[in-house]
Amino acid sequence: MTPDLLLVEAVLAVVDTGSFRAAAEALGRSQPTVSQQVARLEAELGVTLLLRRRDRCVPTPDGALFLPGARRALEAARQAVAAVRGRPLAIGAASNPGIYLLPARLARAAMPTVLRLGSNPETVARLLAGEVDIAFLEWWEDRPGYEVVRWREEEMVVIVPPGHHWAGLPCLPAAALAEEPMIGGEPGTGTGRLLAGLLGAAAGSLRVARQLGSTDAVKRAVAAGLGISVVMRAAVQDEVAAGSLVAVPLEAPGLRRVLLAVLPAEAPQRSPARLFLGAA
Repeated sequence: MTPDLLLVEAVLAVVDTGSFRAAAEALGRSQPTVSQQVARLEAELGVTLLLRRRDRCVPTPDGALFLPGARRALEAARQAVAAVRGRPLAIGAASNPGIYLLPARLARAAMPTVLRLGSNPETVARLLAGEVDIAFLEWWEDRPGYEVVRWREEEMVVIVPPGHHWAGLPCLPAAALAEEPMIGGEPGTGTGRLLAGLLGAAAGSLRVARQLGSTDAVKRAVAAGLGISVVMRAAVQDEVAAGSLVAVPLEAPGLRRVLLAVLPAEAPQRSPARLFLGAA
C-alpha cells in the first residue's frame, strides 16, 4: 500500500529541518502529531527511517533509500494539486444569460474563469460531457446526478420601435401580441414555452414573421420596424436608455423567465463552481 503523503511529508520535514520541533513549526502541526505520523509510517514500512541524535535527526540507511522517491512523490502530488487549483473555472451559459447577465459577475470573480457561450441545447451538452463545471440555462430537462438552482428571475417585456402605437402604453394585454407580426430569436431559448403558458390556446394565434438567430438580431429587426418581440428586460437596457427601442411590460400576471444554474450534484461544497454560484 502506498504511504499517506501526510506521513511522507512529516518525515521529509524532520530530515530537512533536523528536528521534530522545527518540522512541526514548518508544517503548522503540533510536535506530537509529527512524532505520531513518523512513527506510523515507520510501523507501516517495518523499518526505522530516522535516527534521533541529540543535536539532529538524520536518516537511517533505510531512510536514505526512502528519501529520493518520497521527494519525487510529494513534488508530483504538489504539482497535481497546483494544476487543478490553477485551472480556470469553466462556465457554460446559454446566450442570453451569458451575454446580458454574467459579464458583471465575471468581472468581480476572485478566480480565473472561462466562459463558453452557446444555445441552451449546446450548453446542456457541454455540461453533460464534462466540458464545463457549471451551466447557466434558460431551461433544463431533469437528469439524475445534477443539482438545479433557481439562479435569477427576469422580467420579459415586449419591445417595439419608438414610433410604434404601443410605445406610450404603461402595460400591454398579453392577448394583444396576436395583433402584430412577431420576430423570434434564437431557437431553443424557451420563450415560446413561456408564451404558450401565458396565453394557453390563444398562443396559436401568434404570427411569427421571422425567426432570427440571436437576440441582437431581433433587437435590430424590431428597431427597423419589422415586427415586435418579447425579450428579457435586461437584454434591452442599453437600447431603451438610448431611445432606439421601447420596452412595454405585459399586464399582470406578466411574463417572467426563471434562469437556472446547473452543476454536478457531487461537486464539493468548496469547489470553484459552488463558490462562484454563491457569489453570483
